[in-house]
Amino acid sequence: MSTTESEQIGKQEMKRQTKAFIVESFTNKGFTAVERSAGAVNYVALKPDAESPFVIASVYGDRRGAASIWVKDECFEILKDNGSVKAGDDRNIKDVSFFKRGMDWQVEIHDLNDDLIPKIIDASIIVMDSIIKLEHERAMEKEAKRLAAQEREERMAAKRKTPF
Repeated sequence: MSTTESEQIGKQEMKRQTKAFIVESFTNKGFTAVERSAGAVNYVALKPDAESPFVIASVYGDRRGAASIWVKDECFEILKDNGSVKAGDDRNIKDVSFFKRGMDWQVEIHDLNDDLIPKIIDASIIVMDSIIKLEHERAMEKEAKRLAAQEREERMAAKRKTPF
């Protein structure tokens, strides 16, 4: 979409289309979109699946740009390391960690053709994969501890005398 096209459709419509495009792009890569609100602010949380407690990224409106994507610190570090975001870019990037929504950085998106959208998605996939792997490892450890406790209990039950 060129600048003249975005001017023709209007700023609000461009913002709506951009948010919808971002959410659709994330869901096409396997994320689940969950609409949420924080007070009067509506946003879309992007999770590995509907049951997961982990939000990988969130899509919000933006006063200056078309939308903003809130990402975790790990995702932002990947974007910085590969040169996708740099100091001096014509883009607002703000620390939002104090909002306590699990996200650390707000990254402004200019329009639905912004080349940063696929880069954020790719970095989010890396973060999502590491979180899923960590959760799987934790679940395996928890199951191993449960089995060890059950085995201990069975050994102790075999040692106990019966009162009759």
